[in-house]
Amino acid sequence: MRRTGSLLFAFATFALAPALARPALASEAGPRLQALAKAMTFDWAAAHPLTATALGLTRYDGELDRPSRAQRSRDLGVIRAWEAQLAAVPLGNATLVERDDAALLRAQLIGMEREYTVYHTAEKDYSAPANAIVNTLFLQFQYLPIAGRDGATKSDVALAWAHIIARLQNAPAYIVAGQALVTHPGHLSGVIGASELAGAPDFLDGALTQAAKTQTGGAQLQAFLRGRDATDATLRRTIRYLRTNVSRWPENYAMGRAAYDAMLRDEQLLPFDATDIVRMGAGELARGWAEQIWVEHLAHIRGTPIGPATGGGLAPGGTALIGYYRERLAELRQWVTQHHVVAVPTWLGDIRVVETPKFLQPVSPGASMQSPRLFAKETTGFYYITPPVSLADAAKHLDPNEDFDRDRIWSTGAHEAMPGHFLQMSIARRNPDFVRRIQGSGVFAEGWAFYGEEMFVQLGLYGDDLDGRYYVAQWERVRGARATVDPKLASGEWSYDRAVDFFAQQTGFPKSQAQAAVAGIALNPGYVISYTAGRFQLENLLAAYWQRMGARGSLEDFHDRLLCYGTTPFAVVAPELLADLGKPLAQVRAAARY
Repeated sequence: MRRTGSLLFAFATFALAPALARPALASEAGPRLQALAKAMTFDWAAAHPLTATALGLTRYDGELDRPSRAQRSRDLGVIRAWEAQLAAVPLGNATLVERDDAALLRAQLIGMEREYTVYHTAEKDYSAPANAIVNTLFLQFQYLPIAGRDGATKSDVALAWAHIIARLQNAPAYIVAGQALVTHPGHLSGVIGASELAGAPDFLDGALTQAAKTQTGGAQLQAFLRGRDATDATLRRTIRYLRTNVSRWPENYAMGRAAYDAMLRDEQLLPFDATDIVRMGAGELARGWAEQIWVEHLAHIRGTPIGPATGGGLAPGGTALIGYYRERLAELRQWVTQHHVVAVPTWLGDIRVVETPKFLQPVSPGASMQSPRLFAKETTGFYYITPPVSLADAAKHLDPNEDFDRDRIWSTGAHEAMPGHFLQMSIARRNPDFVRRIQGSGVFAEGWAFYGEEMFVQLGLYGDDLDGRYYVAQWERVRGARATVDPKLASGEWSYDRAVDFFAQQTGFPKSQAQAAVAGIALNPGYVISYTAGRFQLENLLAAYWQRMGARGSLEDFHDRLLCYGTTPFAVVAPELLADLGKPLAQVRAAARY
């Protein structure tokens, strides 16, 4: 129902891929591609310490980037030099894996280059340097060592604080330098950026300062307080500047249809264009509305209201809510194992449930997951929740952004944690193929997580309860609306206000939440379509798998194989998975260190 010609081609590509054994890396192309991937990762991290922290390369945690026009020119030169190195890698006798690795690196480099030549984010977002500092400091705060725990020493604690203090001391100069690059400030990015920064003092003056007073003292504490105050003052000046000037800045988030289609094709390796995405979105909207009406009909027949009454009861408020989330996530982990959904490795780390910090709540009103960083030692993930002012009020309005009962926590947890992002990304970061390890395809990650939501309905997680089914239908509509709004906004076909009206109508979001959601879509084009495009490709691949395997296949076998190829586009995953079906699952998993 939702396929166009290009979508049918995508399915045919999956179904007809030859069932060949996956050869080992060849002697020349493979090592050269691996070396280039490492240079792209580690050399870039050395020149961009904030990126290094996000990757878990902690040796740079006390340093900051040096934004300038000269640095941007050097960055572009480095990217183009890497592109030349990639073009020189001989692929005539390359294996399927090597050709795919080359395609992945090419897509990655295209995206990096276009950030400087097409998207110009650094020239549009006046709030970005300040928000980058706050986000990075929060990441360091999350992973502060505690002496005596996990092998950490007092010296480790002192070094971690020395890094935070160094960044606080140099943050004002970094922020000012980054703002000097903004030649075409955008209205929407300014509004959202100011809203995010308004929550920063809650973290800097609150949790971070309390931790500093607990773990430091004397001269180090005084240095922290001076650095904090200087950074705080710079953030407040930034907020004042934004609020004073943002009303006269133009909207400049639209990249145009040609650039949007090129992004889908060249960077995300999708066989779809904007028209395909909009059609898939329309199909998801119809499917979500139909499912919702069916569930409402059942509720009417039973005389039972949808919500906590058919969703396991209202979750507890206050401090007990965190523990309630932990218990539901533990149930998910047990359920996927007992029902043979996917293999949960014994080495998998823990998940900490914490409240979303105030400065992130404007862009993250619901739950979200911070998976373990790519190169860090930690295996812990952070599951952020934004508790509603009133769980009962959220339940009364069936608020799609609030997990107010058991079934909704299960559904969101399936997406964010088990078997969604936390499990998938924990496996992907262990892949011995360095090219695969550094990939972060939203199409795969969000497609897998979105697929898991409906899968749990079909496999019976909620039993005969209605709220879980209703919630999944609500989010089916949200993903369909997103897939419609994103290409319309990015191409310039729709205004922000028109998109907000459409989004609110199709999702049931209150006007304020619809405005925030559409702002996030506009400022990050191409991401929210990942749910729609990814699930569509995954289900096509599942169909091709069953055609090949027949009675030899199983859902668990498919899922376990699927997670062995990293967070890579389905254009790569699908042919390789089908080619590897002749191999025992244990061999495929061992090769991925799963």
